[in-house]
Amino acid sequence: MTTLREPPTYWLLQYAHNPVRQEPKNIGVFLHDGHFAHCRLLGESRGQSDALGECPRYFCRAFDLNEEEGWIFAEWANWFKTLAGKDRVSLEQIQAEFDRLNRSGNRFQATSPCFDFDLVGHDADSALDTLYKSFVTTPTIPAVPPIEREFDDILHLSELKFMAGFHRDVDVEIGEGSAVSLVHFDAVLEKPAPLGITVIQFQRVREMTMITQVNNALYSFETSRSLGFLAPERCIVLHDTPPPGRIKHLNRLVKQARLLLISDKSTPSALKKIADPG
Repeated sequence: MTTLREPPTYWLLQYAHNPVRQEPKNIGVFLHDGHFAHCRLLGESRGQSDALGECPRYFCRAFDLNEEEGWIFAEWANWFKTLAGKDRVSLEQIQAEFDRLNRSGNRFQATSPCFDFDLVGHDADSALDTLYKSFVTTPTIPAVPPIEREFDDILHLSELKFMAGFHRDVDVEIGEGSAVSLVHFDAVLEKPAPLGITVIQFQRVREMTMITQVNNALYSFETSRSLGFLAPERCIVLHDTPPPGRIKHLNRLVKQARLLLISDKSTPSALKKIADPG
């Protein structure tokens, strides 16, 4: 890659989550090396093989959005990438595109062109590295436990997450008057009849954490059944394989819920059939 012989022109790409407050945050860097354009976006790493990879997820994390809203970023990220990916594009062409963008009133925008970083001797990738580290704050994304990823996959493959009345990680108030109780489920489906799902992790968790999960699940299912919110066949526990010393806790759950092994390939179809047997 050709090294820069003079300070490059760059723009900061920004997103204003609340346009009224006029507090845009930097979500990327766009650079022109004198001949070609280059772009680095929030969460993107050098040499990333996937066009966007985890970028939409980082965007949602940065602005406290649900990950389902990542498409907002993906659409505009592709627009910036397409502009940067042209064989040759002049400074004037880039600025004209950014001027139109800024006039549109969209939440995505670009700053005025900047020339204040002396990046002579850098190639475009290392220049983008320097600018990105200087101006873009990458949020920390906590590692997702494997069982959570498997749960996400099951909700997708079973199509539960696309059904009307589906809710993820929800507290439900059931009963009336003095008998009102609050129960928690990792997922609830309202139709055609209420369905409650709890995920229990037996492996790679402390004993007390595991026991708390089991006790909370038992309380939620027992209360939901006694107050008429859930029918017995619509109480579901998704779980990993318990070590021998923890099987007794799995046996406690058998009395209150239907157990489905989260790693079993048949679980999504079984869950779909339970959710909507008709």
